[in-house]
Amino acid sequence: MSSLTIALVTWNSEDEIAECLNMLFHATSRVPGLKLETVIVDNASTDNTVKTIENFLRVTDQKIVFIKNDSNLGFTKACNQAIHASTGDYIFILNPDTEILDSAVADMMKYLDDNESVGVVAPQLLSYHRDIQFSCRTFPTYWDMFSEMLMLATLFPKSEFFSKWKMRYFDHNTMREVDQPMGAALLLKRKVLESVGGLDERFIMFYNDVDFCKRISDAGFKLVFFPDAKVKHMEGISIYKDRSGMIKIWNNDCLRYFKKHNYNPLLYSMLFIGLKITGFFRIIKAKLIS
Repeated sequence: MSSLTIALVTWNSEDEIAECLNMLFHATSRVPGLKLETVIVDNASTDNTVKTIENFLRVTDQKIVFIKNDSNLGFTKACNQAIHASTGDYIFILNPDTEILDSAVADMMKYLDDNESVGVVAPQLLSYHRDIQFSCRTFPTYWDMFSEMLMLATLFPKSEFFSKWKMRYFDHNTMREVDQPMGAALLLKRKVLESVGGLDERFIMFYNDVDFCKRISDAGFKLVFFPDAKVKHMEGISIYKDRSGMIKIWNNDCLRYFKKHNYNPLLYSMLFIGLKITGFFRIIKAKLIS
């Protein structure tokens, strides 16, 4: 009998968590003989997220482990809390602003069962209007960052030279091995965690998934984008509630990634300066539209 742990981190997620759980349990019911547990870690939400989850616990017979943090530890630490509490042979790291469609869980688990060399499989992510989200990435390079800051990636979004990192030249309708699928929905084997460990907690909110996938790839596991499985994703609904703060964290986590995986003193200094300048203008823009 296969066992699966769903790992969810919430923060001010009252608008989406109930529907996420309802769709999740509907989707997992399609997996015959599945032993399911869900681990939810709340990062000190200030809205009704905790109350919504507690109300859900009263009416469900599903196994749910609910961890309530007294303070916001950041996504990465909270996700590791969920991972460490998990017992499943498979772990599905999932954002609360997602809805699993149809037989996505069953199809992804079967694919992992049938492919020994694959450690991680990721679904096709769709907006709530069913538009495909560009959710696959290559591992970022300094050139990718400079192209973003100089707006070259924006001007030439489908260019493999200026916009290779975000892979907008890829239609996201074809199954393929990728460097880094978006961390909003990742299904992985237990042995991947046993090999590489959890997320690096030095990454507060961003680039933790990039670093995680880099370590998984370096350990010899394949990561596969699997578009037959589909998940609706509201793409950062919680983090957009504090855009200015998230921009600062994104920049710091970006620098942390390059210092860890691709450190070059000159290029790193240029990246640092570029992020400070572009970050300043992005924060001003965020405040004007908030």
